[in-house]
Amino acid sequence: MRCIIVGGGIAGTVAALSLLREGVEVSILEQAREKKEVGAGIQLSSNAIKVLGALGLEPALASCAVAAEQIAFIDFDSGKALFETPLGRASAERYGAAFYQVHRADLLQILEQALPAGVLRLNSRCLGFEQDAEGVAANLASGETMRADIVVGADGIHSMVRQALYGAEDPKFSGTLMWRALVPGERVNALGLERYLHVWSGLGRSAVAYWVRPERLLNFVGMVPAEEVQRESWSQGGDVAALARSFHGAEPRLGAIVDAIDSAFITGLFYRDPLERWTDGRVTLMGDAAHAMAPNLAQGACQSIEDGWVLAQCVARQPRAPASALAEYELRRRPRCTKVQSAARAMMGVLQEKDPVQVKARNGRFKGIAKIDPLSETVWGWLYEYDALREADKPLDQVRGLTTAYEGKKLQRAESQRAFDLWKGAFKAEDVARGLAGLRVAYNRFFDVNFAQPKDAAEFQIGGGPIKGVWVGGTADASGPVLLFFHGGAYVLGSVNTELDLAARMARAMGGRALAFEYRLAPEHPFPAAFDDAREAYRWLLAQGVPASKIVFGGEGAGAGLALAVALALRDAGQALPAAVIALSPWTDLTVSGPTIRELGGHDPIGDRERLVFFAASYFQGEDPKNPLISPLFAEYRGFPPLIIQTAEGEVLRSDATRLAERARAAGIDVVSDLYPDTVHVFPLFAFLPETETALRRIGEFVEQRVGASALA
Repeated sequence: MRCIIVGGGIAGTVAALSLLREGVEVSILEQAREKKEVGAGIQLSSNAIKVLGALGLEPALASCAVAAEQIAFIDFDSGKALFETPLGRASAERYGAAFYQVHRADLLQILEQALPAGVLRLNSRCLGFEQDAEGVAANLASGETMRADIVVGADGIHSMVRQALYGAEDPKFSGTLMWRALVPGERVNALGLERYLHVWSGLGRSAVAYWVRPERLLNFVGMVPAEEVQRESWSQGGDVAALARSFHGAEPRLGAIVDAIDSAFITGLFYRDPLERWTDGRVTLMGDAAHAMAPNLAQGACQSIEDGWVLAQCVARQPRAPASALAEYELRRRPRCTKVQSAARAMMGVLQEKDPVQVKARNGRFKGIAKIDPLSETVWGWLYEYDALREADKPLDQVRGLTTAYEGKKLQRAESQRAFDLWKGAFKAEDVARGLAGLRVAYNRFFDVNFAQPKDAAEFQIGGGPIKGVWVGGTADASGPVLLFFHGGAYVLGSVNTELDLAARMARAMGGRALAFEYRLAPEHPFPAAFDDAREAYRWLLAQGVPASKIVFGGEGAGAGLALAVALALRDAGQALPAAVIALSPWTDLTVSGPTIRELGGHDPIGDRERLVFFAASYFQGEDPKNPLISPLFAEYRGFPPLIIQTAEGEVLRSDATRLAERARAAGIDVVSDLYPDTVHVFPLFAFLPETETALRRIGEFVEQRVGASALA
């Protein structure tokens, strides 16, 4: 097997070393005439170090790099800590390798020194390639033609190979400019800067600083809105006076770092959208050529390093089938890199946030995460724990990417697979990249596209106030039970309109009508906003003359948790209780500690620990997550109304449901708890599932027996 790699940067060099280790003959074509000390700092997290360690390069790296001890998010104005992630030895033990900060030139020197002589060819510009049944011919600017079995494009964000495969496409400008500088240690040593990754975030701007040579060289990156710098000064020699203006008013240590900079260069922050394909026959892409990403997760180099190892393993397994080997490489790598690209853009939005309301919401979420995930595993773990050495050998159906589920996850029945795939496809890469705003749009789109609005829906303002209500499933003066419906969406997504179809079908199963209502969403409106709105909707129903004995609370996911919380508060206040509570796939534990959250991660298309912690922290923020009105699992259930719980066996919230049922039964409460196999989260949403008919019939029978046949219409 012979491989030509176009591009001699980090991606191409790691790929070459990995391929050589597997006995592949490699040539790297680098167009530069000579290698110079260019670039600035690079962060290498545990996922990259595992590969470098396997290549025998970590000792050389450790001798010149800085072992980072912590990631510290800091308020731009006050200097107060917003969010901290411990690294160091504890992180190395948790994720399997250390975390280093290094000068790009030092890393490249280590990589190049490990190459055998003759592998790296400088002044070798590749103009194009042609492939046939026997191999690939690479055409050089010198007139030379080289042949190989495969060609790998590792030639960066402006990749010639990518353009040859898929046509010209300009990178996308983020609207942000990046100031970069290397600051001599003697200018900033008096500040006592720890061996941290320091990240400052303020309105519309952020900065990163970290040592790349211990106490000798500090790397600085400042990100500001493009309009703050005149276009003509976008050059390698940026005007440091403009830098100082953009960071005027920064907290003292950041201000002192900026004052110590006497020269800087400035560039636009560009990225590319995820590609739908990387590979064409014997030619593939890697690194920035395949997945150029925003720098805000510090994963550009790390993902390139992962690429190189996985590529080599796939090629080594199929030396006689190079096209098949490259196709496997893409199947293993593209889903992960798509997620990292999208998440990096989302983090850029978090750090560059311009809206003070959203900044406050973000900081509140940081507080919440620190309460239930003090090691920040759900923020960084999915990145750092990845082990290319193991992932390269896993079955292909266990690859995880943008969604929370395994790419090849299959359920037993066609109907359940259809529901699974609908959930799995709810959020696209662009939705994730746009952060919370994108997730909200996607969630609403999911319901708009897949579920029809009931024709009898009647919208109004509850009590003439700010809470919107919608009657469905009957007329306003109909007799019979009234379902007060609490929509789901993890307290962060959704609206009164997203689940009206489900509310109407539940109401018909009960022989009554349903009132769905709007409650304020976190993180802009943390607890107790949603709780207060829900309690107000119940009070309004009572004020309309609907007796509590005819009212049934019902909801799904977070909505079910909210319904439980309101019923608990009513009981504790000695107020009239609803006749019953219906909890579909209830989210009852916002400490996110249920065992099935870890056990079934990858098997549930809509939930995993990472996502649940993000949503939970957005809701409770500075409050105690074990407050029973936040996490009803921790309540005492004596005197609670009859309760029916319906859950899928394969969803991550299964243990939230089963532990709730156990707790309620132990308190002597009338509980019906049904687990349904081979189905999905909130399966009654999907009318085409056979188990939905069964579940709704069970709900109807439950309500009839508890509310009474005389109340049914």
